[in-house]
Order: sequence, then structure tokens, then C-alpha cells
Amino acid sequence: MHKNSSIVAYRAGFMLQVLVGAMATTAMAQTPPGAMPVGPMFAYPELEIAANRDSNIALQPDATRKSGTIWYVRPAVRLEAKQGVNAFNLSYRGEYGRYDSQTNFNFNNHEVGATGDMTFDERNNLKLGLQYQDRVDPPGTLNIAQTPTPNKYHQPTFTALYTYGAQDAAGKLELKGGFLDKEYVNNRFATSGLDHSETDYGATFLWRIKPRTYATFNVKQTQYDYKESISTLNSTNTFALVGLRWDATAATSGQIAVGRVTKKFEDAGQAAGRKDLTDTSWEGSIAWKPVSYSSIDFSTQYRPVDSTGLGNYTINETYQAVWTHAWTSRITSKMLASYSSDKFASAPVAAIGGVDRSDTTKSGGLRLTYDMRRWLKLGADYLHSERSSNDVNFDYKREQIMLFVAGTL
Repeated sequence: MHKNSSIVAYRAGFMLQVLVGAMATTAMAQTPPGAMPVGPMFAYPELEIAANRDSNIALQPDATRKSGTIWYVRPAVRLEAKQGVNAFNLSYRGEYGRYDSQTNFNFNNHEVGATGDMTFDERNNLKLGLQYQDRVDPPGTLNIAQTPTPNKYHQPTFTALYTYGAQDAAGKLELKGGFLDKEYVNNRFATSGLDHSETDYGATFLWRIKPRTYATFNVKQTQYDYKESISTLNSTNTFALVGLRWDATAATSGQIAVGRVTKKFEDAGQAAGRKDLTDTSWEGSIAWKPVSYSSIDFSTQYRPVDSTGLGNYTINETYQAVWTHAWTSRITSKMLASYSSDKFASAPVAAIGGVDRSDTTKSGGLRLTYDMRRWLKLGADYLHSERSSNDVNFDYKREQIMLFVAGTL
């Protein structure tokens, strides 16, 4: 076992003991809807069964694409406990996918998580998160050699957010840290170079400029450490951003920040010809709720993303809008529109004279849900997506139609 994996496992065990210990001392008097009592905790089980007709299951150009039907079974359970103002959760979510034709694409995904939200006094709050993923990457989403089966990985993740400052304080301070360790377990001829760990840390200072609006000043870093001894991808991303954060002002809440990002490769990467990056960066999310039964959520980002097998890194620019509307007490719709641009640094396309590869992806979709009962929901999804690339080998169009039924207690 890698040293980093051992550290994560130790942290996971310690945090799990803290959360379970806190749950064991919790007492609740009334069972909420959809829950069942489990000692001092409440369990919220869920089950979803879905059938998805996919016109392009591996994201291939029209000439080579294959369609199929995928059946999903998605069980989940969440254990919740409260201790005064503190809240603790343990959760499991599974996803079992079976293809009608491409049976070699069948997969089993698992996620186990634990969270703790602890308020020590009016000025001090700590949020902890722990997650372990045993998953596969969807076909066609990595830039590596084609593999006969889905690429499976294990990924433990730990996050922490400490906030100092009272609710209405003129100034607040947030300290954030995290660590993940991603390791692929099959198709090693193609995936071994993607094994890596990420270490995140940063601080945000918030200064109140209006009753519910803060100016934000954020500095953060992410260190990427690849496990192959011959890898030249080790690097550090550093962000310096300024922005605004507001809550429920004129029916909106959100945050937006803009600034600069640098990506600096270690000596081995620079010796191999990998170039450092200095660029603009931004991130933002806005929620607008003009009436109680309708909301629009918008998000955007512009930042470098580490390579998944092609080029030094990718510059990703994304915009997404989701409109959720309750037409009646039982019928709800959700409309999605998104646009994403990916520019691959130092990934020349020979067919167009050596210009770096550049993709744009557009998606649009609609989900309708009908609440037959408090505990039973029926629904249908439609999603259309297409990618255009200056390398025609990576163009694709895709349509997905899914029907599902979901139940709780």
C-alpha cells in the first residue's frame, strides 16, 4: 500500500470513530417522514430502478458509434444523527449498470461517506467530510488507449472546512483543506499513468459590505503527485481570486470570484518540455428563486484541469443553467443547458497542421417527475449532447432517454 493511501486510511478510521461516537450519544424523539429509527440514529433508505436508451454509449463518431439500453439499480441509505446544533451523517450509494448488448461495459459503483457539521460556539464551526469511491469511468471519458472493459478506480477523499466568525460579523475567515488518492485497478497498460494524489489547502477572508453581502479574498493551492516514477506531470496549481458572496438578496444567492491561476510543473516536467501556465481564472454560482415553486441555478468556471492522457493539461471553460419548476404539488420539471470548451495544451492535431486540439461540448435536456405518493416517484429524462473538435476523430452526437421509478419509506 502506498504511504499516501495509509495516511488516508488512518484519517478515515479516526474520523469514522468520531462520527459514530457522536451518533451513539444522540437521542431523537420523533421519527421524520421516510425514516426508520436505528438506535439513536435515523436511516433514510432509497431505491431507484431505471432504463436508459443511449444512442452512443462510448462517445464515438457517427461511423463507429454503438447504441444500447442500460439498466440501472441504485440503492442508497443515509444514517443521520443530531446532537444539539451538530449534525452527523453516514451514507452508502450504489449503482449497478447492465448493458443489453455491450455486456463487457457492465459495472458496479459504490460510494461510502461520512460527514460532520460541528458548531462549537457562535464564532467557530467545523465541517468534516470523508468519502470512499469504488467506481468506473464512463466509456469514452478518458483520453487514453481504448480498453476492453470500463476503467475501475478506488478513491478515498478527506475534506475539512473551518470557519471563524459570528453570523453577522464584519469579517470572517475560512480555512479549507483536502486530500484524495486515486488509483486504477484494471487495464493497467492504459491507466497506470493516471494514478495520482491531490492535496488542497487554502484560505478565504470575507468582509461584509452590505447586511448579507461579503467581499471575498481567496488564495488556494492544489498539488498533483503522480505515482509512476517516470511521470513528468507533477505540478502545483495556485489561485488568487477576489469576488462577492451574497445570500437571499432580492431572491438570489450565490458567489462569484475572478483572479489569476498559475500552474507550475516540477523540474522533471520542465526538463521534458512541459510549459508552466499563468492565466485568468474564475468560478461562480448563482441561484435565483423569483417564486417559491420555481428556481434557476447558474454556474460557471474557467480553470486548468489535469491531463487524462492527452497534452500537458486542459483549459476548461464551462457554463450551465438549470431551471426547476413545480407545475403542481406532484409534477416537477427540470430543464438543463450547458456549454463547455476544452483546450488541450501541447496536444497537436497533425491533420490540421499541428494546432493544439480544441473541443466544444453542448448539452440540453429535460427531466419530468411525478410524485405518485410521498414515498413513490416516477420520472423520465431526455438528454442531447454533442461535441465538436478540430480533430474529427473526437466528434460525437448522443441522445439518451431514460425512464425511472424511485421509492423511499
